[in-house]
Amino acid sequence: MILGTAGHVDHGKTALVKALTGVDTDRLAEERRRGLTIELGFAPLTLPGGQMVSIVDVPGHEKFVPTMLSGCAGMDLVVLAVAADQGPMPQTREHLAILSLLGLKGGVIALTRADLGIKPGVEEQVRALVKGTFLEDALIIPTSVVTGEGLDELKRALAELVQKTPERSNRGDYRLHVDRVFSVAGSGTVVTGTLTGGPLRRGDRVRLWPGDRMARVRGLQSHGTDQEELAPGSRAAVNLAGVDRGEVSRGDTLAPAEGLTLTQRLDMALKVLPQAPYAVKNNSTLHLHHGGRALMCRCILLGRDKLEPGEEGFAQLRLDQPLAALRGDRFVVRFFSPVVTVGGGVILDLEPPAKGRMDHARLTRLAALAAGKELPRPAEPVREAPPPPAPESDPELEEKLCEIYRAAGLEPPANEEIERAFPGGAAACRRAGRALADRGVLTPLSPKVRAWGESCLEAQNRMKARFGTEMFTLAQARDQLGISRKYALLLLEYWDRVRITQKIGEGRRFL
Repeated sequence: MILGTAGHVDHGKTALVKALTGVDTDRLAEERRRGLTIELGFAPLTLPGGQMVSIVDVPGHEKFVPTMLSGCAGMDLVVLAVAADQGPMPQTREHLAILSLLGLKGGVIALTRADLGIKPGVEEQVRALVKGTFLEDALIIPTSVVTGEGLDELKRALAELVQKTPERSNRGDYRLHVDRVFSVAGSGTVVTGTLTGGPLRRGDRVRLWPGDRMARVRGLQSHGTDQEELAPGSRAAVNLAGVDRGEVSRGDTLAPAEGLTLTQRLDMALKVLPQAPYAVKNNSTLHLHHGGRALMCRCILLGRDKLEPGEEGFAQLRLDQPLAALRGDRFVVRFFSPVVTVGGGVILDLEPPAKGRMDHARLTRLAALAAGKELPRPAEPVREAPPPPAPESDPELEEKLCEIYRAAGLEPPANEEIERAFPGGAAACRRAGRALADRGVLTPLSPKVRAWGESCLEAQNRMKARFGTEMFTLAQARDQLGISRKYALLLLEYWDRVRITQKIGEGRRFL
């Protein structure tokens, strides 16, 4: 069973885990220097009665919410940490909202740092925060890692909660969302993650989704102990034979060869959080978080043009890269800018039609699927007078646009600036730009700026040759590539989004 932590930065999650387990989950030198959790941490906890659970400790800083989301894959229960001397803070609220969207059913609230004094009214603030959520009836336990107050009570409360929580079904296909990748001398590539779905055995053949590379399970461990087989709900370290370290990344998924569906278009039930700062409008650009992956997508609302904060509806997400998923999977979406959590929900259809967003039969079927009922897919709507097809891009104009972007390299003008001066007009420029981006000739650094794709690839190779897997800063990237800070930041943020790099504090590293 997987027990996660959640809560605002510096509210004592990692210290609490160490006090409960004896394990310091901040393993990176940068984490210890800054006193700040950056990566996911893992530790085993033996509860009264002898049951062992696996703890996943997540970062609390707002910059690391994507990392926090990758750690939520497979969580069963949570300890929500709230500093007794401060009370709920922004990431307390955001983490609680994320866990609610992902369908968690139980947990305990730890009022940490109780030795510093309990702020008057803090328990009432916490109760108001969790009202209407899965933690509405959760125990609130004051704790202190300095005095030991509340630690035994917390362990007993967790033991009772684990006993009441149904064990995961041991039927179905295994699935493991990869959250760490590393190499071990003499053994080769090792990936870690939380196992769900079904058992994984030594010797099993696994596919590295969303790719098609196959590998063999050479060895299995859980918290340092060798295993022949692991059940769902286990933290797993999987030694893979037949795959190099560079061929697997965080966000990949281990599953059987035919165990998942690969898609770039999916229909889903979407709930917008009441505290979302904006409505979700049709055709909005969002970040999709599923398992350990983060993808860019366009949100096509079905049956309406806008979802206000607190509203629910159906939508289709059109992804910039393939996603390996199953119907019924939960997800979280965040705004493109500002990057804040907007909502989430459940995948209902992995092979939906591309048209007919206002079709009544389609909406009826999605409502049935959301309620757990099956309805046949409706026939494509018949249009008496179909609209004329959109004009195709002109190859000559595409070449003119290529000349502009090729000459600009990594410092292109904004799309609108190019459109205003384009000889074929703005509409033709947009058509040519979309066509070139679809073919990978142009790279969309942001919704407003594209760059020459070969220049971006050359920049990536130059940076990897210079820094390898070492940390580098924005200033170092700027100087290495010989471009302005503005364009260096655009390029690095694009690499972050497509999981070429990972931002850690003020630095980055290649994945």
